[in-house]
Amino acid sequence: MNRRKWIRRVLAIFAVTLAVGFVGLKSYQRLSDGPTGPLTGGSFEAGELADLPADDWSVLEGSFEFELVSDGSSRTAGGILLDDKLYISCDLGFIWSRLPAGLERNILHVIWWFKTWHERAASNGGIRIRKDGKIYSANIELVRDPLLVEQLKSSLEEAAKEYFAPNELGPRPEKEPNGIWFFLVTQPR
Repeated sequence: MNRRKWIRRVLAIFAVTLAVGFVGLKSYQRLSDGPTGPLTGGSFEAGELADLPADDWSVLEGSFEFELVSDGSSRTAGGILLDDKLYISCDLGFIWSRLPAGLERNILHVIWWFKTWHERAASNGGIRIRKDGKIYSANIELVRDPLLVEQLKSSLEEAAKEYFAPNELGPRPEKEPNGIWFFLVTQPR
């Protein structure tokens, strides 16, 4: 067998293995009960249905999982509590592009390429939040007020400095990717 045929076979085997692995991973994600770490997951199956707290959102502050009702996809997010209201952020480079070069930044960059949930959530904001074994129905609304977005950015930067310490968070990015979307969590309609 000549060298070219051998290289073609190796590349074909690699491509097939990569495709099968990708299809397997996507199938696992869609069939799983929620996200696995930074990877998206399927619809929630385990958990006790509960009512959202009427005026104390602190129970949901910090990390939790949420599912988009429109397509049953789920992911892990962090809740930001500001002025007794709960917000979810979708980092499109505002935080992760400021991390030191390395594995974590590279992984977050790859996730960014495939991130589209924020666009679907802006048009259909029905969600389910799961935290501590409880599932809460809610809605999310895209925050459009520039002053509020700036307050939320500052709040998120402070939390990120603590989370990524001792690493320094670089200056705000001026070029793409540098976006971030915020969603206000509200009672279900």
